Amino acid sequence: MQGYLSSFFRGMRWAGRYAKGYFEPGRFEPSRDPSLTVEATNTCGSKCIYCPNSIMTREKESMDMKIFKKTIDEYAAMGGHFISFTPTIGDPLLDKNLIERGRYVKQYAQFASLGFFTPLQWLHRHDINDFFSAGFTWLGISISLSGKESYKSFFGVDRYEQTVKNLETLIHENNRRGNSLKLTIFLVPTDEPIEKVAKHPDLIRIKSLLGQDSKDCIEEQRGAYVDDWHGNVKLPEYLRRTPLYPRYFRPCRMLFSGLTVHSNGLVDACRCHNFDATGDLILGDIKDTELNEMWNGVRLKFLRDNWKSKSKVPDICQKCRSYLY
Repeated sequence: MQGYLSSFFRGMRWAGRYAKGYFEPGRFEPSRDPSLTVEATNTCGSKCIYCPNSIMTREKESMDMKIFKKTIDEYAAMGGHFISFTPTIGDPLLDKNLIERGRYVKQYAQFASLGFFTPLQWLHRHDINDFFSAGFTWLGISISLSGKESYKSFFGVDRYEQTVKNLETLIHENNRRGNSLKLTIFLVPTDEPIEKVAKHPDLIRIKSLLGQDSKDCIEEQRGAYVDDWHGNVKLPEYLRRTPLYPRYFRPCRMLFSGLTVHSNGLVDACRCHNFDATGDLILGDIKDTELNEMWNGVRLKFLRDNWKSKSKVPDICQKCRSYLY
C-alpha cells in the first residue's frame, strides 16, 4: 500500500509541475538569446550501447571550414553568446580542425561559453597547450572508471587505459592553469554494484587529482533514464527508458531555445535527437540560407504554432524520449 501511495504522490507532483510549466511566462516565446550547437563532426570511435551511431545513414564527415565560419559569423551577427560543439552523434576530438575552430570562435569576445561532450578517447591526438589555448570554457566527459571490462561493455571498444591517461593529463594541466576549464565527469551507467565502482582505484585516483572539487566535477549516471532513439536501439535490461511524457498542445522547449547546424550544413530545430538530420525539423541549409532567417522565419514559427494550437506534433517528436515539457 505504501508503494502505491508513494507512486501516486510522485505522479501528482509531476502533474503539478507539468501544469505550472504550461502557464510559465514566456514558455512559448523563442529565446532572444538562442544557443547554437555546431556539429563539427559526426564521426565517433565508440560503439556505446545506447547510441544509434551504427545505424546512422548520413555520411560521416567533418564540417567544411568555410561552412563553419559562415555559421559562426552569422551567429555572432545575431548577438548570440552560447556555442557548443557537442554533436548529435560523434566525438569532437576526432575533428582535425577542432583547435582551429575553437580559435575562430574565440576571436568574438561576445561568446561567453564554448565546450562539448566527449568520451575523451582521442585527447592525446591534440597538443595539450594548443587545446587549452583554443578558447574552450567547459568540457563534459563520459567515462567509466571501474576497469577495462566494464568500459568495453559500455563503449564497445578497448580504449580504457588511454582514456584514463587522457583524463589524468587533462586534470593535471587544468589544475596547473588554475582550473580555467570547467570539467564535469559523467560516470556512465553500468550493471556493476555501486560499492564496487566507488572502491575502484582508478576512480579513487581521479577523485584525488580533482581534490575538494571532485564532488562538483563527478556526476553518477547510475539509474538515469536514457533514450532508445525511437526504439532503434535495444537497451540492456539495467538501463531504464525515459518515460514518454504527454506532449499535446505543448511544443518541446528545444524549439524555442536554439538551433543545431549539422556537419553537412543542414540546420535543425532540435539539438539532440535528429541523428539522421532528416524530416520536419530541418529548416534549411546554412550554405544558402542565413541562420537568423531560419531562427526567425516562417518555417520554425509554423512548427511551433501548429504544435501549440493544433497539436500537430512533428513525426520525429511524437515518440522522442528527450522531449522537454
